[in-house]
Amino acid sequence: MPFRLRYDAYIDFIPPGTGLGQTASGSVAGAVGPGPAGPAQTIQFFNGFTNTLPPTTNTFLTADVTTLTNAMAADIAAQLNVAAVLARIQAFASGGG
Repeated sequence: MPFRLRYDAYIDFIPPGTGLGQTASGSVAGAVGPGPAGPAQTIQFFNGFTNTLPPTTNTFLTADVTTLTNAMAADIAAQLNVAAVLARIQAFASGGG
């Protein structure tokens, strides 16, 4: 498969009763991309998975979609499921992080 999937994922903590707030552009906070997230504290994750398999075909198939999105989900889960990362995200709730 000669394709790869690049992505950014953001986790925002929005305090209870605060609402989503607005970004500098006036859109809903944290909607897309690295713009301001209003009152939210944010942590960013991005692709760490690299497909090192040699291409077998130039055709993009449903199996490729499944392979790429499963790899993305596994990569994000591996990045999040680290004690220090979980503690940092949890600290957002108390103003830390």
